[in-house]
Amino acid sequence: MKKWLWLLTASLVLIGIFSVMELGQKYLGKSYTDTLDFENDFTSFTDRLIALELDPLSPEETVPVAAEEIEEYRNRYGSLAEQILSIQNQYATDIEDAASTGNKSLEEALIQERDKKIKEIRNNFSEDETVIKKIEEEHKAEIERLIREQRSERTAFLEDSQHYVYELTNSETGETFTKGDFSGKPYFEKTYSGSNPLSAESALYTTDFGTEIKSDANFVGTIQIDRSLLAASSHGKSFMHFTAVKSILYGFIALAIAGGVLLWTHLRFDLNWFTRMHLYGKWIGLTMDVRFLLVFLSSFFGLYAVTKLFRSLMTIGFSDPVGFGLDFGWKLIVALVLIGVSLLQIIWLFAYYRKVELLKYEFQQSLVLRNIRNAKEAFLDKSIGVQSLMLLAVVFFWGAGTVMALVYPPLFLVWIPATLFIGIPVLLIMMKRFGYLNVLMMQTEAIANGQLNQELPVRGKSPLAQHAKQLNQLKEGVRLSMSEQAKSERMKTELITNVSHDLRTPLTSIITYTDLMKTPHLSDEERISYAEILDRKSQRLKTLIEDLFEVSKMASGNMELHCTRIDLNQLLQQALAEHAEDIELSGLDFRIAQPNKPVYAQVDGQKWWRVLDNLILNAIKYALPGTRVYLSLEETEGQAEFTIKNITRYELGENTDELFERFKRGDESRQTDGSGLGLAIAQSIVELHGGAMKIEVDGDLFKVTVAVSSM
Repeated sequence: MKKWLWLLTASLVLIGIFSVMELGQKYLGKSYTDTLDFENDFTSFTDRLIALELDPLSPEETVPVAAEEIEEYRNRYGSLAEQILSIQNQYATDIEDAASTGNKSLEEALIQERDKKIKEIRNNFSEDETVIKKIEEEHKAEIERLIREQRSERTAFLEDSQHYVYELTNSETGETFTKGDFSGKPYFEKTYSGSNPLSAESALYTTDFGTEIKSDANFVGTIQIDRSLLAASSHGKSFMHFTAVKSILYGFIALAIAGGVLLWTHLRFDLNWFTRMHLYGKWIGLTMDVRFLLVFLSSFFGLYAVTKLFRSLMTIGFSDPVGFGLDFGWKLIVALVLIGVSLLQIIWLFAYYRKVELLKYEFQQSLVLRNIRNAKEAFLDKSIGVQSLMLLAVVFFWGAGTVMALVYPPLFLVWIPATLFIGIPVLLIMMKRFGYLNVLMMQTEAIANGQLNQELPVRGKSPLAQHAKQLNQLKEGVRLSMSEQAKSERMKTELITNVSHDLRTPLTSIITYTDLMKTPHLSDEERISYAEILDRKSQRLKTLIEDLFEVSKMASGNMELHCTRIDLNQLLQQALAEHAEDIELSGLDFRIAQPNKPVYAQVDGQKWWRVLDNLILNAIKYALPGTRVYLSLEETEGQAEFTIKNITRYELGENTDELFERFKRGDESRQTDGSGLGLAIAQSIVELHGGAMKIEVDGDLFKVTVAVSSM
């Protein structure tokens, strides 16, 4: 018997602790006047008292006209032209009808009426005083409407505030307002003084034209609430509810304290009470998973029942004490039983698992762990065959259940929900899977036939969905491979064509002028001229071959760098000075932005100069004459960044990546002197330094950005 009394007492103590945690902050040491409900009610009362009794609106109340209101009034129906046009359109038909019927008097009357309205509209837009008078009339009408609302609201206010007693004096006018008789021991009292007067906390009214009307009056005096009047008022239920909940809370606290004393003195805990129970032997026979699940469920529902118990105290009314007592009583009993069951199982867990080795052993043998191991083995390769077997099993039991239900009709009570919640859903899911499989098979066949544009649908997270995702990846890989192969073939053809063209052009000139120099009877001037041409073409051919050789070395990784600490700022100045004459002859306006301090980087100075040289030459050759070229060098976040921007002479298109290809030029007709290797060489040098080079094209704006780590 002691063990059950101990459980009951311990459960009461826990519920008492829970009650303090749940309700203590709101009810312990508090009165109804400390609640947020009362505070909101009192603030509403004082604001309405000022608005309806102490300082109501009067017909003489005026609201100043704001400049925005004048403009709004003028343009309420449109602009001046729109309003005049609207009036003209309104009268046009009637005037034409009167004129067509020869009714001169009607025609003149309509014209006069139209012109009068148009004149009024013009006056609205030309004179502020006219508009202000009209707006003031609207304000006056709005004030009258608000006063009517006050009168209709005043009756409800007086009925709702019968429990308030006050004596208040207007600080400015000295007028005193009283209601009821003061009590010697009021339930609530608040006094207002000159330093802390009563005033409206918020706007009392908001007019239709958006202006807030707030009383500026201040009042001194006292407001009281009589306890008996409060209990009899419309707020009495809230007051009684708060008092009752507070009493119940104190009752729980008293029971918890008494229970704690009892547990400490006469009901000392004895583990043998609970381990010798017959139920304990059955509980041990359960698996570890079931034990912990039962503890979790009983604890969860126990806490839920306690929370529900206290929440019902917060919401239920007390107009029916018997109904409230019955409702509260059965909820308390349920909470005590669930908390007691939870405590009992927690004691059993503590007694049974005192040895950690037993806990580890049973965990290894638990249903959850065993099922996890089985699930891993079963889902190593979950095939469509397993799903088909599941469908066959469901169909078999479904058919067997149908036959048994026909033989024994009461089984339909089981067969119908089993069909609705098991049979039909499983059938629909499996049919959906088979349909999805057919779609994937058809799409796979299309891929095998070379149709790579259509995406395979990925539905859910099933193995079929994973298979579809993998097929999409494979298809995308094949498509990209074919695209890259086609691009590679195209670029290879272009490379051969461009190399052949660029090498053959100077070589043809060399052969031609060599033959010409063999011509007898050439004058010295002609011979010198041909020799200069041969020299120029030879140098051109040499440059092409050297650039091609250099690009090949960089691509094969045979290029060696001799990196030192270089001032990139100074290097840029040298590159610009080298090409000063070319820049002047190009007709381009170079705008240069350089920092006032050195920008150091660990680079090969000769190779990096080649990068700057190539980019400047590229701008000189391919920028539109007469435009500006912007060069900038800056150091940000450990990066030295060089940028060059210009307007292109030739249309580049959208594929900027191809500009890095060998022998690729912005001049597709290849009439310029460039080798087509400048950007490719520059990019290779930058990448060898661990930097990055990026090309951006926006219409005809060509921008190159080179970034490398600074020091």
